[in-house]
Formats: sequence, structure tokens, C-alpha cells
Amino acid sequence: MSMPLTFETVTITFGHGSSTFAAVRGVDLTVQPGEMLGLVGESGSGKSTLARAAVGLQEPSAGRILLGDTVISRARGAAARERRRVQMIFQDPQSCFDPRRTIGQSIDEALVQAARREGVAAAGARARRAEAGELLQAVALPAAMADRMPTELSGGQRQRVAVARAIAARPSVVLADEITSALDVSVQGAVLNLLRDLQRELGFSVLFISHNLAVVRVVCDRVAVMRHGALVEVGDTLQVLEQPSQAYTSELIAAVPTL
Repeated sequence: MSMPLTFETVTITFGHGSSTFAAVRGVDLTVQPGEMLGLVGESGSGKSTLARAAVGLQEPSAGRILLGDTVISRARGAAARERRRVQMIFQDPQSCFDPRRTIGQSIDEALVQAARREGVAAAGARARRAEAGELLQAVALPAAMADRMPTELSGGQRQRVAVARAIAARPSVVLADEITSALDVSVQGAVLNLLRDLQRELGFSVLFISHNLAVVRVVCDRVAVMRHGALVEVGDTLQVLEQPSQAYTSELIAAVPTL
């Protein structure tokens, strides 16, 4: 079941005293159930830092993050388990896989954790293996790939497995952080289409972080623009990209290469 992911006046700082730096400054933003929201801005604008806070990799210095009615920032116990409904797919999935585990074992771990979060007994090992195979097939990979190690896969294959593992966790929200920027152009479209198809089929929402405005225009329902850690503009994708209200958004659009 998809639930809204809400950032309420979230500020994230690094350092102490005179060296304190605010990477995110007072962001108010909601990813609505079932939507794909693009988050754009130049490098260092705070996009990835904001997303990492939603999965607990960075805690807000001020403000809070909610999934539905549950506060998942600084979460412990049941709230921390609920936070696992928010799954993140990183730009380089290689660093996110345990090199000692097969692809199937990584997906199996997500299945077991999802069952625990739901308070139900996990299916047996044989049933989970079958489900892992089905998840791989859902991302256009053979079920037999479950026996391979992450290092045996291409970049595009690892990114597809990262999507499968995120889906195995029964997510309400998926955070996709520059997931195609490290891939060949020929593979980018396939991964994007896959994510969009799964999102429509399963009903989860997506926070799609990207610097590629051409891709955001095609796949996102709405777009939010960040600059220097602050949110400067939010709206329907075509409205923002064709009739931006902020000069900074216009500068981003003007910087997009054209043939």
C-alpha cells in the first residue's frame, strides 16, 4: 500500500560550530501515493542528502520525515521497521551488494525482512527462492541469475537486480538516486521503462533524483527543484519545465544540451 512520504521543514547540517554547513535547509515536500516525483538541481544541491535521510542514512538536524502518519526520522523499534517501506536504489549498486552473497541471497534477505515487518512468518526457503526467481524475471533477468555473484553481472544487470531487491521489500516509496547516470545510453531506457512499469503495476511511489531534465520530463508526474539545499520550485512537470517561475529553474533548463 502506497503512503505519502513527507518532509516537514527538514534541515540537515554537517560539521560543528563555525564550520557548520547546511546541506538541506528547511525543505517541505511530499511524495504523493502512486506518483513519480522528480527531484532536480545541480550537484551539491542536497538532493541525495535529503533522500538518504528518508532511509535513515542521515538524520535531520531539524524537522521530521513521515511515512503516512508514522515519524520515520530518528526512528526506533516499530517506526524503524516501518521505515523499511522506503527503499533506496543507488547510482552504483555494486557498492550496495554484499560481495560474499549471491544475488538470490540478497533478494532473500529483503523478503525475510519484509515478512518480519508485516508481523508474519516468512515463507519457506524453497518458496522464497521461487519468489526471488520471479522477481528477477519481473526485471527481465533469468531466474537462474540468482546463483551468480554481484561481480559476475554487468552494470545494467546489477541495476535491475537492485530494482528487484527493492521490490522484494514490499516498498511504499522507492528513492531512485541517479540510477541511470552510470549506465550506457542503450541500457538507460530499459531500466527507466522497467521502473515505470513496476511502479504502475505495484502502486508504489517514486522519488526520482536526476540531473537529466530530458528524462524527468518523460517519466515524472511532478518535479521539485533544489538549489543550495533549499526547495525553490515544485509543480507539474510540464508546467515547471516549460513555464518555470524561478530564474534558477530557467538556468537549469537552458543548460540542457541540444542537438
